[in-house]
Amino acid sequence: MTLRSKIFGGMALLVLLVGAAYVGTTQGYLGSLFEQYFTENVPSDIGPDQLEGIRDYIMSRMGMKAVTVTLFTAGIALLIGYWLSGIMTRPLRRLITEMDKVADRQLDTAIPVQGSDEYGQVSRAFNKMTHQLRDSENRRKRLVEDVAHELRTPLSIVLTKLELVQQSAVDVKPETLLPLHDEVLRVIHLVDELQFLTSAEAGELHLQRKVTDLSGLLADLAELVRPEAEARGIRLINPNRPVPIEADIDAKRVKQVILNLLANALRHTPSGGDISIRVSLAEDPAFVVVTVQDTGRGIPADTMPYLFDRFYKVDKSERSGGSGLGLAIARQIVVAHGGRIEVRNHMHGGAEFDVHLPR
Repeated sequence: MTLRSKIFGGMALLVLLVGAAYVGTTQGYLGSLFEQYFTENVPSDIGPDQLEGIRDYIMSRMGMKAVTVTLFTAGIALLIGYWLSGIMTRPLRRLITEMDKVADRQLDTAIPVQGSDEYGQVSRAFNKMTHQLRDSENRRKRLVEDVAHELRTPLSIVLTKLELVQQSAVDVKPETLLPLHDEVLRVIHLVDELQFLTSAEAGELHLQRKVTDLSGLLADLAELVRPEAEARGIRLINPNRPVPIEADIDAKRVKQVILNLLANALRHTPSGGDISIRVSLAEDPAFVVVTVQDTGRGIPADTMPYLFDRFYKVDKSERSGGSGLGLAIARQIVVAHGGRIEVRNHMHGGAEFDVHLPR
């Protein structure tokens, strides 16, 4: 039995009970009224038999009228009830249809939200559920595709070299195994980055936040990368600030973001260039801004929209330029903090990244 049948059956039973109660009440009231009126006002020329006949006639006629009115009202009420039950169950029927689509893995389905009543709340909850399912499925597909694409090359290298080692009749030298070891480490690092990025995109990145002095944190990071910058002939500029600038962050994760930006800046800044790292107050008083600016060749305008995508590299020929996951991971970390990361080309050349973090 459908929900509409149950609603209609319940309303029909209720109408019949009300109708029976109305007919019974009407008959009882008319009987008592008749007895009271004719007992006090009965004409002297009317005998008991005539009085009883008049009483039966009136009660019969009034009973027929009551039954007719009850049946007419019940018919109208049942028609309205059938119409209302259809209106009440129509959203549920639409929801069942869309749920069947989801069961068939058609995750792009959605229900129009009409009103803010219970049906509207159910529609919003259903759309949110399908959106999350669609995102989860897309993340799963991207992860499988990324793993298959990025692991194929290093694993092929390892397999080829192992086959050569097996076919050779000489003892394996350490320098032969060393490249294999490097490729295996690169695969492990890539898998770790993919797992981290997938967790971050799913909103499962747990931050250990506390108020941290960003001025001191950037000073420590500057000293950490300064030897490499000097070896490349690059000047690293970290202006000292006498007043600490604090933010509510996970210091470990923010270090990961800044180190990634500094690594990219070092990679794209020529010898004799500058890299500046600084922190300042944002126009929005709820945020601070960490800026990493270089004097490299900048970022081509047509590649800017894809800069934070997985495995995207501005220079496709860069073999040692990382996995292409660094900026995607950096953006997810910043977003998990409730901030944002922006990039633009500086007017005097080079790229400038602004990381907005909550105070």
